[in-house]
Amino acid sequence: MKKNILFIIFAFFISISAFAQDHQSDSVAIAHIIQNVFDGMRESDTSKMAPHMHQNVKMQSLSVEDNGNKVSQLNGASGWLNAVAKNQGDIWNEQIENLKIQSDGAVATAWMDYKFYLGDHLSHCGINSFQFIKIDEKWKIIYIIDSRKKNNCN
Repeated sequence: MKKNILFIIFAFFISISAFAQDHQSDSVAIAHIIQNVFDGMRESDTSKMAPHMHQNVKMQSLSVEDNGNKVSQLNGASGWLNAVAKNQGDIWNEQIENLKIQSDGAVATAWMDYKFYLGDHLSHCGINSFQFIKIDEKWKIIYIIDSRKKNNCN
């Protein structure tokens, strides 16, 4: 009986350790995807961005304004990717901070503060929320929503 209890306790701690390692490797993979997406945007290179998007990815923005919030229409990523590919002007530089990732192995959320610069000029700031799903052992972005405000970005 005592051996059975010790075995159960040992198995429990092994499973917690395995779960923690999986969660950590998922978080590293997701952080890497986010870095690739924003590197691709800075470089106007959609080949770094598109492979991380699910074919049915949806994007939405919330503009935070003094007279109320305005929500954009729900769109796919094609408009964003086309705009990035055609950008010949200032570098689109999204700087993120306070990245938080939660995952259960099949679904994950990444939440981060950001500041968006056009060249050296701060354009706006807000929060990004990326939703991921795991398909064929690869994480794909399925939904992105962000808030956008022009004031109080420091």
